[in-house]
Amino acid sequence: MRPARLAAIVSAIYLATTAATYVLQRDLLFHPNHLHVSPHAVGLNDVTEMELATTDGERLIAWYASARQGQPTLFYLHGNAGALAHRAGRIKLYRNNGYGIFMLAYRGFSGSTGAPTEERIVSDALMAYDQLKTLGVRDEDIVVYGESLGTGVAVQVAANRHPGGLVLESPFSSAVDVGSYLYPYLPVYWLLKDRFESMRYIDKVTAPLLMLHGEDDRIVPVRFGRKLFDAAQPPKMAYYFGGATHYTLYEHGAFERIRGFLTSFNTGRRVRGTITISCGAEC
Repeated sequence: MRPARLAAIVSAIYLATTAATYVLQRDLLFHPNHLHVSPHAVGLNDVTEMELATTDGERLIAWYASARQGQPTLFYLHGNAGALAHRAGRIKLYRNNGYGIFMLAYRGFSGSTGAPTEERIVSDALMAYDQLKTLGVRDEDIVVYGESLGTGVAVQVAANRHPGGLVLESPFSSAVDVGSYLYPYLPVYWLLKDRFESMRYIDKVTAPLLMLHGEDDRIVPVRFGRKLFDAAQPPKMAYYFGGATHYTLYEHGAFERIRGFLTSFNTGRRVRGTITISCGAEC
């Protein structure tokens, strides 16, 4: 085969791959799980399911349980896959320690209607945050918690509201950075619609920040978390867990660090300045 013909075939394949990626990009970014069961079905007997109406006619599912007196409430924004039911273990962990929980299911997830995009789920999250306040939970008692992709939502919520704290689990500087890492052969910067540019918003966050990241994370490399942390305003604290991957932070002591952060809300000893801690096998 002549070099010119080979080059033409390769170019055609590359262009077709690029075009397909552009068209299907939201299928690559979001993996909605439609599993919809009640909190009671997964052993969460003190958690209530709520239904929230959006301004464009969709219905969103959220799970809520009030905090024990004097404890904060986590406004939890999940990652790009899985259902609320798959996070029942985490909810139990926080409930057993007296913390409130408000976990929103994005559009297309866990019985919520519609299809997710960055603009829609950020708008939904802001609406849900305001709904939480109507339940009598004050800003200073709300800790916005972002998990993986949810950190891109959480940063924007914290930048536009006034929560008492922000926890970021396996965060990233932008979806463009992560996409370019995962797909180095594609012009991600020019293709990506849902960019989740947390670097644009993090300096607007005034709440105390706790960041958690695994040194062995191959989904969202820790360098993207460090980049975001460096751009954040103090007070802020980061734990980088040696040996932890994208999915094993809680197995390396992440919850103990989160509990310490949340405990500071009712002791008055909140994070001050900038604290960075790199752990070995376990913090």
